[in-house]
Amino acid sequence: MSNQIEGHVASIGANGGLITNISADQIAHIPRDDSVRIKFGGHETLGIFPANHNQPEATMVASLGAGGFLEIEIVGISLSEMLGIRTNTPVVIDW
Repeated sequence: MSNQIEGHVASIGANGGLITNISADQIAHIPRDDSVRIKFGGHETLGIFPANHNQPEATMVASLGAGGFLEIEIVGISLSEMLGIRTNTPVVIDW
């Protein structure tokens, strides 16, 4: 049986990244490897990275943002504009 956390996109960051309402406390106990799937708006990314990840340009990454909430971005590209994701889009974490 898988575990799951449900939330939504609370806001769009200045760089077009998605800021969710899923807090650091909610994800503190879950793995950080590729067994974790973050699904939103018909898209998916694997794993939760540290905020200071050094992933290459155009990589989709979920990380714990400076504000203490899960953020999803495409490095160097506005994810919101590229994929048309807006606030209130459901976000589901499975592991």
